[in-house]
Amino acid sequence: MQADYIVVGAGSAGCAVACRLVESGARVTLLEAGPKDTNPRIHIPAALRPLLNHPVLNWNYSAEPVESAGGRRIGLPRGRVLGGSSSINAMLYVRGNPADYDGWAQMGCRGWSYDEILPYFKQSETYKQVGNTEIRGGGGPLKVEDYRTILPITHRFVEAAQQAGFAYTPDYNGERQEGVGYSQMTRRGRFRGSTAQTYLRAVKGDPNLDIITGALGGRLLFDGAKCVGMTYRQDGQDKEVRATKEVILCGGTYNSPHLLQISGIGAGAHLKDIGVEVRHELPGVGANLADHFGAKIKHRVRGEMTMNQLSRFPYVVPEIAKYALFGNGALTFGVTSAIVFCRSREGLASPDLQLSFTPATPKDESQGALEKEPGATVTAIPVRAESRGTVMAKSADPYVYPAVTPSYLSDENDVNVLYSGVQIVRRIFDSPALKDVSMGEFAPGSDLQSRDEIRQYTRETGGTIHHPVGTCKMGEDPASVVDSRLRVHGVPGLRVIDASIMPTLTTGNTNAPAIMIGEKGAAMILEDNAA
Repeated sequence: MQADYIVVGAGSAGCAVACRLVESGARVTLLEAGPKDTNPRIHIPAALRPLLNHPVLNWNYSAEPVESAGGRRIGLPRGRVLGGSSSINAMLYVRGNPADYDGWAQMGCRGWSYDEILPYFKQSETYKQVGNTEIRGGGGPLKVEDYRTILPITHRFVEAAQQAGFAYTPDYNGERQEGVGYSQMTRRGRFRGSTAQTYLRAVKGDPNLDIITGALGGRLLFDGAKCVGMTYRQDGQDKEVRATKEVILCGGTYNSPHLLQISGIGAGAHLKDIGVEVRHELPGVGANLADHFGAKIKHRVRGEMTMNQLSRFPYVVPEIAKYALFGNGALTFGVTSAIVFCRSREGLASPDLQLSFTPATPKDESQGALEKEPGATVTAIPVRAESRGTVMAKSADPYVYPAVTPSYLSDENDVNVLYSGVQIVRRIFDSPALKDVSMGEFAPGSDLQSRDEIRQYTRETGGTIHHPVGTCKMGEDPASVVDSRLRVHGVPGLRVIDASIMPTLTTGNTNAPAIMIGEKGAAMILEDNAA
């Protein structure tokens, strides 16, 4: 089997890459380890909770126990289905802060300043509400819209945040991110707007696109130094596919470095230890793992409807009817309905905290089942986290999961920012709009006040916000894996195009930036191959 391009991974970036290459007239083979996105839970926004540990649609990684996270094996969901994590996520659309991308450019990532990446954000989306057309897009495959139904308690949170001193921002993806605003979602009508249901749908039926599902990626194939193909396993049989032009890894922050390592590209000493022949020494592969990790502040509430009630009988019955008849109501909810972007201290150039409001109280950090009593949660998240971990292959066997060691809260500045975030959340809950309905904080609880107490609470109960990045870092320094054109250093014919190339975390959720990376990466491929 042969194509112009092989795209490995049909996730947020991979679907965008495949779509744009096919639209150019190229022949593309798209490999996806998981199945087609036919499970109905994928498409109903509020049905996402069971997807967080689904045995078929999720890779179900878990972190290695680390002291900074209380020695727990924290679950690390990643989508294993057409659409990847965009098929199982909370659908939040957050581009990040312009300073994030200007920072990448200052690190030596040429072409990645905010002004240079903005056209790809615009190209990717159709923003349904009124926005600044110089910033927001109107003709892209990704449909972005505000929440269709907003519970009164979410309005209370937005009002309380303003009472606490945070300006209202009508579009945090527009002219100003900082402040409090209502969440934006990737939707397709009443359904989830995954990249499979947007980008792949746009090229559905095109004879130049060959989508192979159930194809678990193995080792890369080479002709001399050049990468020319990929092995994969499907239905118990080992197969291969070859590319006449390029192989593009879009497996994500855990899978892309693993595929490189088991193919002999990585830190030589590590590869030798696990019995892999070193093809190309590239020590940065699997290093620089960054993720968002948050502390949940939970309150019992009175006199307000929350998802705790709406997800149960009898309240759920009319919500099902609203969804079926009008495409609104509680079944259109994701997780976070409003967000504050703010600074943990004076003197910062841009926000380093995200405070995400959820009109519900999950029982644990996995955000699975909800509690019965009415409640609300705000998650305090240091968005420019400096803690760094690794993703390392444990075996030469391509089908043995790698060891993921995130090292959450190992950097003291992350702890300082987190502590500041908890104090700000408490100030918001103490504002009149929320104080009127709150029955008090029950987690972490008002008895925990000091920095060390908050750190210990988060070590024991905090969780990932599911935004891993950085393990195939872009740059020109010795620790980088890909250059500014996303080509793997020293390996012709091979690129990585997904969130793993981010040098640092963006200020907010990472799905929108990953899609932008797919858009820009596809454009660079076409430019380079036309030269």
